[in-house]
Amino acid sequence: MNLSFAGCGFLGIYHVGVAVCFKKYAPHLLLHRISGASAGSLAACCLLCDMPLGEMTSDFFRVVNEARSHSLGPFSPRFNIQTCLLEGLQKFLPPDAHERVNGKLHISLTRVYDGKNVIVSQFNSREDLLQALLCACFIPVFSGLLPPRFHGVRYMDGAFSDNLPTLDENTVTVSPFCGGSDICPRDNSSQMFHVNWANTSIELSKQNMNRFGRILFPPRPEILSSFCQQGFDDALNFLHRNNLISCTRCLSVQSTFSLADQPTQLEDQLLEEYDPECSECKECNEHRQNALDGSMPDTVLTVFQTYIEEANKGLMNWVFRHRGARLLKALSLPATLPADIMVATLSK
Repeated sequence: MNLSFAGCGFLGIYHVGVAVCFKKYAPHLLLHRISGASAGSLAACCLLCDMPLGEMTSDFFRVVNEARSHSLGPFSPRFNIQTCLLEGLQKFLPPDAHERVNGKLHISLTRVYDGKNVIVSQFNSREDLLQALLCACFIPVFSGLLPPRFHGVRYMDGAFSDNLPTLDENTVTVSPFCGGSDICPRDNSSQMFHVNWANTSIELSKQNMNRFGRILFPPRPEILSSFCQQGFDDALNFLHRNNLISCTRCLSVQSTFSLADQPTQLEDQLLEEYDPECSECKECNEHRQNALDGSMPDTVLTVFQTYIEEANKGLMNWVFRHRGARLLKALSLPATLPADIMVATLSK
């Protein structure tokens, strides 16, 4: 079984919830190939490299706070999303990251000169992998004017050509938009209309319109926290529906079974006891029952709580929670924007 993460900008926090759930309840599924576009490629790389999700979530909120602190948000001349991505990747990518992901990580890119989709999965060095991830997340104008290069060719965000790369029929698709993906929010609305945007099936609904508005404009930390929890819950529901939660003993047997070239490589006893559904295993049934009340690890929950408290304390935060103050801030843009541009130009 393979995973595919959709591109979604700042809604990539949804993928964090999915990743936490898979690491906690279905670690055996992470042994296979994982693909992704844009923010989805970052989530895929994090899983394959076993990077600390708690620390990365904290770094994500740091970037969100910086973006929200400017007059134009992430479109402010003082804010550079590519620089933030580069700093984060250099900080968290392990030295042997390219060796861990070679042949397993499939990144969706859009070639600039003809707009064609390219899937890359081989990386010569850590720097090579880092450059591919920067290309995968480059949105023209929002990220900058000149797209970065990978192996001498300029690429931009893979979401423009294939936002949900499917490796084969066993690929489990993940998207923060309600639609046809295997793991996605299930809204209460019963919309008849769907659109297929860059290989991503999306339902035309009010909820999805709100989600689209938050791709490039990050909402408050408490809303981002709810998106992460939604990803965790949706992934857990998927694992339950497909009977993919097993005990440690059954996981070891399944791993041996899946890695064996021929059935004769397994011991006769394991073959006799092996049950793909684990329907008669008491430990599996207990594990699944406990997972019904599962929650995200404290390392991630603590990060959410910290940034939510920081966003709500202080006089200025209290003032700008009111609609009138936000309106005054918007009306002051003609005066503050030239100063922002001048500061950004001088700093560069």
